[in-house]
Amino acid sequence: MVSAALPFPLADGRTTEAAAPPPGTRLGNAQEAGREGEEFLRLPWPRRFARHWPLQRTAVRLAAIHARTWLATWRWAGDQDDALRVVMELVSNAVEHVADPPPGPEVELVLSITEAEELLIDVSDPDPKFSGFEASLSAGASTGLGLVRVLAEDVAWGTPDIAKGKTVRVRMVPVRCAHRGRP
Repeated sequence: MVSAALPFPLADGRTTEAAAPPPGTRLGNAQEAGREGEEFLRLPWPRRFARHWPLQRTAVRLAAIHARTWLATWRWAGDQDDALRVVMELVSNAVEHVADPPPGPEVELVLSITEAEELLIDVSDPDPKFSGFEASLSAGASTGLGLVRVLAEDVAWGTPDIAKGKTVRVRMVPVRCAHRGRP
């Protein structure tokens, strides 16, 4: 499903920067919980990471590093390489296409995993407008939102807080739940 200019609530919940699990506790997902002799700690839902950087090209690389780290830490069951590519495309688009950025502009990345193991990727920038959203989604699938459309289950954008700009939200499903076809 593809939506344009829909108001949507931002992902909420506790941050993953909470206290670490007790020493010796293995972290894992539900698929691994059945192994004998190993105890797994189920992390609280939703799992959430949020970070912002100056609206500069270095933000793309920093977002990629953090996204890869948190997806691996959470052991998200989806295609982590696809998720990483989506993060990089969205942050890159924010850096390249913000019109008339205010002084000290920032791009924000929020990663959340829901109870259904769906990954929500929110990228916010200070520009509340998104002209050409549908055309960008319909573009070729090699870069930008065209590629994001192919890799993701849903793509939407909105202005949850108009004073802070817009947010592009992508929903990705775990591999075992994926039902979309690949090009």
